[in-house]
Amino acid sequence: MSSSPTSNPNSDTGLASNIASGLCAIFTWIGGLIFFFIEKKDGLVRHWAVQAIFFGGTWVVVSIGLNILTLILVHVPLIGLLIGLLGFILFWVFIVLWIMGIIKAFQGTRWEYPIISAQCKKLFPKLVP
Repeated sequence: MSSSPTSNPNSDTGLASNIASGLCAIFTWIGGLIFFFIEKKDGLVRHWAVQAIFFGGTWVVVSIGLNILTLILVHVPLIGLLIGLLGFILFWVFIVLWIMGIIKAFQGTRWEYPIISAQCKKLFPKLVP
């Protein structure tokens, strides 16, 4: 009996590395947390799980921070407009990075998000595979 070409014998999930990595990238911190705790053998999946946790977490924190700042400064004529513009730009930057991450994960590439991954490695050096 031969195994399916999509299964990975070095995996705790039985999924191919690129499929599990892609799921981490799509579902960011939720998918990352699930695969981080389930997958112990596959280094690529663990890499993407950690990347996804921190990318999704950063997205949530930045969104909440900008929303609070916008609520506070919305009535200040120029500052409110600039904060809104910054939020719009950051939203699209996160969308582009998210799509790039999904593509790279499904390709099976060990890619890192700019700035976010470097901070992740500094803050949690033992967590990064």
